[in-house]
Amino acid sequence: MSGSKEMEQITKWMRLATSKMQLVDVAPLPRNYAVFFAYFSASQPLKAELDALFSNNTTFTNELCDDLYARYLEQDSEQLQQIKKAIRGLIGQLSEQLSDLATDMESFDESLARCQQSLCEDPDLETLQSLVASLLQETRQARDTNQASREVVSQLNSEIDSLRNAIEQMSEEVLVDALTSVGNRRAFDLELNKALAAAEAGREGFCLMLLDIDKFKGFNDEFGHLVGDMVLRYVAQMIKRSVKGRDIVTRYGGEEFAVILPFTEYGGGMSVAHAICDTVANKALTIGKEQRSVGRVTLSAGMSEYKPGDDAASIVGRADDGLYAAKARGRNIVVGEKALV
Repeated sequence: MSGSKEMEQITKWMRLATSKMQLVDVAPLPRNYAVFFAYFSASQPLKAELDALFSNNTTFTNELCDDLYARYLEQDSEQLQQIKKAIRGLIGQLSEQLSDLATDMESFDESLARCQQSLCEDPDLETLQSLVASLLQETRQARDTNQASREVVSQLNSEIDSLRNAIEQMSEEVLVDALTSVGNRRAFDLELNKALAAAEAGREGFCLMLLDIDKFKGFNDEFGHLVGDMVLRYVAQMIKRSVKGRDIVTRYGGEEFAVILPFTEYGGGMSVAHAICDTVANKALTIGKEQRSVGRVTLSAGMSEYKPGDDAASIVGRADDGLYAAKARGRNIVVGEKALV
């Protein structure tokens, strides 16, 4: 299938999905769009399950759509790309329709101009009567068109707004780690590049912190991966609570987190790193109704500060060297780059 035909097809599926969502009163959220788009693109066995739900007049809550998405689509990155492509294509088509409406009104402007020109030519009575009749017809037609235009424009604006919001939410989701709800590695790379650009322009310095959960494998081995996931979420939230709103918290990979501290000098960065490690270590973590202890969770951290000429590899490398040293020195400590000199 050619690129244009493919775009036309997936845009058609997106239109069908949008109409069906409105019909069954589904909120215009990214995952809901994904589920209904997959239905019209003949994704099995999701299609069969949705057909059964439609037959039973099931109420489609966000929770139900989330469940369908998790079971059928969560790992399908190609499906997500198709959804984005379809939404962009649909917005393009809607924009064309708005342009067509503007063209319709331009024809009325042209009719008025012709009438005005005829009046300047001192017409006789018969011609004047014909002119007035023509103008009346054009005015009524324009009035009807304008009324229809307002209704269509209102509907299109609403549809475009919901689709644009869906794209924005999708973009946000792509930058958020699904497990911990902090930024993911892609978000880290983007934010670090922004911080480097600002620093190179002389607007601000910053510090970079890398933190690693000590002996994380032991949590998975003793309690299972569900508890390991809980530990990751706990640490992510403790880090977020320990920093300011402008600071960037991301999951760097595995059990490792990264924090970018804008407008922060080395001493201030070290203080924040110590506060984070203390906050995590001093809180008891328990699981289940029995409040069973999973032991003390501690972090090791490495800290680096921006230096002129730094790139992503150099500033991350120095923070990573600090983190490695913290692990080697017994864990649950912070080692800044100045302690490595």
